[in-house]
Amino acid sequence: MRWCFIKPIIGIVGRLYSGDSNIICAEEVRLAVVKNNGIPFLILPVDKIDMSLKDPCSKPFYSEEEIKDLESVLSFCDGFILPGGDTWYQLDEIIIDYAIRCDKPLLGICLGMQVLSKVLSNDKRIGYDNTIKNNTSINHFEPNKTYVHSVIIDKTSKLYSIIGEEKIIVNSRHSYHVRELDNTLICARSSDGLIEGVELKDKKFIIGVQWHPESNLEDKYSKKLFKAFFQNL
Repeated sequence: MRWCFIKPIIGIVGRLYSGDSNIICAEEVRLAVVKNNGIPFLILPVDKIDMSLKDPCSKPFYSEEEIKDLESVLSFCDGFILPGGDTWYQLDEIIIDYAIRCDKPLLGICLGMQVLSKVLSNDKRIGYDNTIKNNTSINHFEPNKTYVHSVIIDKTSKLYSIIGEEKIIVNSRHSYHVRELDNTLICARSSDGLIEGVELKDKKFIIGVQWHPESNLEDKYSKKLFKAFFQNL
């Protein structure tokens, strides 16, 4: 049964951060949803494992029953946001698969983009983080700066049709980057060549960005990105 809501429900994946024992929703992401007239909905794991005590790689895979339980929750959502964080789980990958299969909008942010990239690369190692430590001319981990480096957007991409410009300046707070992908999936790079955006062109809105648009909601490009996400619900 699907309850009838006037506003769209946006599923936000709960994150467990290093040194914490609580799964939380990043306040900036919640505010981004509310400010765009959506209802934030926190998505939590449905398995019985204590995530605060287990490495994701050591966790048993979700059972078919658990996946069905999770998808019954996902069916209430009109779209999904995968926020940044320290590590991802099979939970993230199931949500991505569901969003692609059902053509529901999904925005991956930082870690969310990284797990989206991993799924799009067809890496079958469930819950496995295949990112690489940054080692380039740009310091990509500067959490206290509003703008850090430029991003070049592919002019043939969905992201370009949303942003409307080939080069923008973004914030940055990641120490790892994604591996190379099929070039048709890449929609943006930093000036030092790291992948900063990925997308599926044949879906309404399956896009990941390495920066944090939720941290700078007054930025015109952040506004455009969230507006496009909500317009495709």
